[in-house]
Amino acid sequence: MSIKNVLLGATVLGTVVAGGVALDSATAPDAKAACYGSVTLLKGKNYSCSNGARHWNAIKNAPSKYGLWVGRGGTSKQSLCWANVVSYGMTAR
Repeated sequence: MSIKNVLLGATVLGTVVAGGVALDSATAPDAKAACYGSVTLLKGKNYSCSNGARHWNAIKNAPSKYGLWVGRGGTSKQSLCWANVVSYGMTAR
C-alpha cells in the first residue's frame, strides 16, 4: 500500500466524518433548547421560553423531583439537594 493511497483514504474518511457532523448540527432542534440554559444539578435559567420552564432531577429508585415553573428571566430551583440523582435538566412547556 502506498503512502498516496493511505493519504487519499484518510482524506475521504475525514470528509465523510465532517459531513456527518455538519448534518447533525444542521438538523438539531434548536427552538426549545435555546430558550433555557445554565443548567446545574440544583437549578436552571429560563431565558426566553414563553410558556415557562422548570428544572428536574431524576432520582434512582424514586419519583423525579421538579422545581417550580418559571417565566422568562426566572430561575427554577430544587427545594433540596437530593441524594442519588442520576440525571438532571430543564423542561419547557
